[in-house]
Amino acid sequence: MKWGAGFWNKTWSRPYGRYNKHHEEVWKAVEPYIHGKIVDLGCGPCVLYKGRDVALTGVDFSKTALVQARENYPKGNYVLADARNTGLPDKEFDTCIMLGLLDYFPVWEEVLREA
Repeated sequence: MKWGAGFWNKTWSRPYGRYNKHHEEVWKAVEPYIHGKIVDLGCGPCVLYKGRDVALTGVDFSKTALVQARENYPKGNYVLADARNTGLPDKEFDTCIMLGLLDYFPVWEEVLREA
């Protein structure tokens, strides 16, 4: 896959800790649909969750992204895994978030099936 872990490790090697208006707009758009335990597939650095209080499990296959995720949202649980096969149990979460994730997969079915 073109967008492998090496690409994302390099991308997230530059700290991405800034929360901006875009994140606030995205949060306002998705917040009405969020409840209970959340899994965020392709969570990246988790800037979106700064200042929030949610039960988050973030999944990413970039170790570097997860380092930043822990800094930006220390309350979360984080899993180093591919979004197509997370190893997480079925029916464990109430909400699944995948912001911008599907753009990086030529075949969406595997990711959607896992979600």
